[in-house]
Amino acid sequence: MPQLDDRLRQLAIAAQNHPQDSPARQRALTVLIGVMLRSGKLCRPRRGQFQMLYEEIYAEALQRLLLFICERIDAYDRQKGEVLQWVNFLLSQRFFIEASRDFLPAVYKGMDARAVKHLTLESLDKYNPHELNPQLTPPLSQEVKDCLAEDPEGLFAQAYVADHPAASFQHLALKRLEGYSWQDLSIELDIAIPTLSSFYQRCLTRFAPILKTYLL
Repeated sequence: MPQLDDRLRQLAIAAQNHPQDSPARQRALTVLIGVMLRSGKLCRPRRGQFQMLYEEIYAEALQRLLLFICERIDAYDRQKGEVLQWVNFLLSQRFFIEASRDFLPAVYKGMDARAVKHLTLESLDKYNPHELNPQLTPPLSQEVKDCLAEDPEGLFAQAYVADHPAASFQHLALKRLEGYSWQDLSIELDIAIPTLSSFYQRCLTRFAPILKTYLL
């Protein structure tokens, strides 16, 4: 561990000593991040929570941490501790919390806040406020599909991942309802899974009240 700390400290200082955006700084940061990721010493905050969403949340938090390190390596102060102490504090106390908030749903009237883990389009079926007769009405999931496809106000098509118009909420939601996995969509759109999933969850939180209004 002391050898690892020494190596990471040297790499961080080396990066700090080179100008911003210089090739030398980028090389030092690349090596620093590689050593850090291979060390197996990055913390796993709140393990056991969030059920099946944990890995997605952690991946998003880690992505944010690495971006922060690349952009703000000068914020590391060797007088205050080792590199791993610094990054693990940021990961657990800032970026994991931020990522988990992006993934967690808003809780709507009629939902049990203690039971809600993650908002999905399918949850609209479970929490539909009306007593629907399945023999007289189409499945709600089909109504959701129709609503997304018709997009009466153009809201779902206009919401998309930054600089990726093809990755609209409308496209992602319809594909998810058809059974496509995040891996499938990541390959199709050439966008990282955490980015797609985080965007999708934020849109679900934003648009769920609108979808429910359309379905009344």
